[in-house]
Amino acid sequence: MLPFYNGSTTKAAGEIVTKAFIEELYDSGKFEIEFPGNVKKFIIGERIIIRKGIGADHIKLVGERLNVDAIIIGCVKKYESEGKKNAQIPVISVDARMIYADSCSILWLGDNYRRGDDYETFFGIGRIRSLADLSRRVVKELIDTIP
Repeated sequence: MLPFYNGSTTKAAGEIVTKAFIEELYDSGKFEIEFPGNVKKFIIGERIIIRKGIGADHIKLVGERLNVDAIIIGCVKKYESEGKKNAQIPVISVDARMIYADSCSILWLGDNYRRGDDYETFFGIGRIRSLADLSRRVVKELIDTIP
């Protein structure tokens, strides 16, 4: 799992969503996850800059050096609250891809755009009011689509 690119206006959104993705992947029990510290050390050591994506050479290098079959990369497109000050609604948009490290072929891709009021039934019941809670929900929904 590589850090998500932050394309939003919120400073730490990429880090927040990356952490949520790692936690939800672990909780799903579907995957073995490389320790984030090893990934960070590798990226810094190889001087890999992750912006909107990563090249095939770097993907293969990650696979070889970290001994992983696939990597997940993604982008946080939106991570903010909208509306009036006393009635703000969190909004998050994330896309992600799982790429096979050997061939650089895409194994899975998904995107999810959600607002906190998407889960509201009536009279505010079910509404998600925080960006942190919504990010976990958005990420979980994405992970649930991975075959």
